[in-house]
Amino acid sequence: MSDLLDETGDLELAGSAVIQSSAPLYRQLAAKLRTEIESGSRGSNELLPSERDIAVHYAMSRDTVRKAVRLLEEQGLLYSEHGRGTFVAPSSVREMSRFLDSFSQDTEKRGGVAGQAIILVEQAPANLAIAGVLKIEPRQIITRVKRIRTIDGAPVGIHDTYLALPPGGAFTAEDLVRSGSLYRLLSNRFGLNAAEGLESLSSVAANAEDATQLGVAIGAPLLLCERITLSERRQPMEYCEMKYVSSYRYTTRVNKFSQK
Repeated sequence: MSDLLDETGDLELAGSAVIQSSAPLYRQLAAKLRTEIESGSRGSNELLPSERDIAVHYAMSRDTVRKAVRLLEEQGLLYSEHGRGTFVAPSSVREMSRFLDSFSQDTEKRGGVAGQAIILVEQAPANLAIAGVLKIEPRQIITRVKRIRTIDGAPVGIHDTYLALPPGGAFTAEDLVRSGSLYRLLSNRFGLNAAEGLESLSSVAANAEDATQLGVAIGAPLLLCERITLSERRQPMEYCEMKYVSSYRYTTRVNKFSQK
């Protein structure tokens, strides 16, 4: 039993299903519960078993269960009511939730096929602005990734990403293609797991380069989303500037309202 409580190893689940993953145990459990929710095995507003029952069922610590449940609450799949327990969020709420790694997932849920055209992957010294956002020293080497994001082969957005990787960390465009997901690559290779995103939204007019890459007219309105992504240690790991064509649907969920 003590081996199963290790937060970094493989996890043997009920029914002899084994998750072969280097991810922390709580993320493995969260992925298992997310699959059950998205498959309909756990219905909307269904009461989740207690932390103790889940811990016994999956043979792991209650602390691991607590972390997994908290993660799914942050992602909008679960919600808690004081004195009543934790419940599966209604499907309408789950559909409005945005995940940090969800461009491909969100596109698939809409019935589309997500894709990317990599413009560049390069290592370069951080300028003052990027260094300030990522909380690193100016001219520290960072990785820049610029991609055109597509749905069913049609360009819908441009992602221009700046990453603060561990010292000596680097990857190539081929590595990104093989991984299929930037966040998956960051997690598997560098142990960087996106935990929280701080976003700002505005609109901009397409410049000549935007127009060429997105197939729109110069001056066409674009949705601009700027995001700072924090790791599990709540340290900035990514700054991303995302520009989307006007036809791209953007949904989000507000977790808390101020009463002021």
